[in-house]
Amino acid sequence: MAGGLLVAFAFTGYFSAKRLLAEFAAQEPRYQFERWAAGKQTPDAAGVSAALADLRAALAYEPGNPNLYSDLGRLEYWSVRTAGLADPVARAGRERALARFRHAAQLRPTSGHTWGNVALTRYVLGQVDLEFAHALKQTLRWAPWQPQLQLLGIELGLAVWQALDEPTQQLITEAIGRQSVWPMLDQKPALITLLRRYGRTELGCPWAGAALGCPGA
Repeated sequence: MAGGLLVAFAFTGYFSAKRLLAEFAAQEPRYQFERWAAGKQTPDAAGVSAALADLRAALAYEPGNPNLYSDLGRLEYWSVRTAGLADPVARAGRERALARFRHAAQLRPTSGHTWGNVALTRYVLGQVDLEFAHALKQTLRWAPWQPQLQLLGIELGLAVWQALDEPTQQLITEAIGRQSVWPMLDQKPALITLLRRYGRTELGCPWAGAALGCPGA
């Protein structure tokens, strides 16, 4: 019994140490990325490469951590954000980011943020297919009261409305209705902007009326 406990403690200590090393390696690139994404600092190529290397090192310590896959995917996506799809380097970067997001979704399938990243990356890559639709539905399912994720899902859905089946269109419609009564923040202006942009003003008529030029308003 004592020997078994010692083995258990040893394994626990080993994995705890690996987790600490992973968190230590990821701490700096996470901090840097937040500053870059917020426009507080402009990175050079060497800084981005170093951050990517640190996150890969963190993954080597803890390959089962979905947060690390998401961190790496976000940085890989962000690093090529300004380039078009015709650029093979940028496309490869987005494909790598998508692979990271997929892995994160496999490890933690209840994360609306992760599914939102999958859906957005598929859309940007022009891959509006069954995987895109699944990721879109999962985003709306697992983040029903996270307004920014809901707005992302709504915009992606409106952008490809004709490619969606009726049940998925209904999910988008329901998300719009939910966000129109979001109690913590008035989402109506953002929703009206999206509905006008994508020519789907009829979806807002139940609550927007004259603001969208709805009949009878």
